Amino acid sequence: MNTSIRHNRGFSFIEILFAMACLGILFLPIFKMFGQGTAGVTRNRNEILAQQHASNIMSYAFFLPYDNEFLKVGPPVEIDQFEGVLGGNRFDLGIAETQFKRTVAVSEVKPPGSKHSYKIVTVVVRWQEPNGLNRNLKLAGLVAK
Repeated sequence: MNTSIRHNRGFSFIEILFAMACLGILFLPIFKMFGQGTAGVTRNRNEILAQQHASNIMSYAFFLPYDNEFLKVGPPVEIDQFEGVLGGNRFDLGIAETQFKRTVAVSEVKPPGSKHSYKIVTVVVRWQEPNGLNRNLKLAGLVAK
């Protein structure tokens, strides 16, 4: 009688679990890298949008007459929704994203011995990053009489 023993050449359950654990450990840094890349893209997007929001308000202020109501000297004023009028044309300078808060402060400076007056327009855009970090961007410029 021929009694040959057949050996099954497959993998055992323990071997498969061990291989999956090793692969998981190897892939963990790769998945972390994707998460950090996404956070970096979000951070850059927020910085670009904040710069654009500040630039829009600053550009509007530069084209206004010196004694315009928008350039009235005073403490910082928060601007959420804002519709500008320039040359008879109306345009929206509002913010679609609710995470950004803009403030505009105007101060007037008349250097001693000078016949010119200047207004310093300061726009500050504040927002909070997804990781909870509070950020702000400040843009200032001069408006001459």
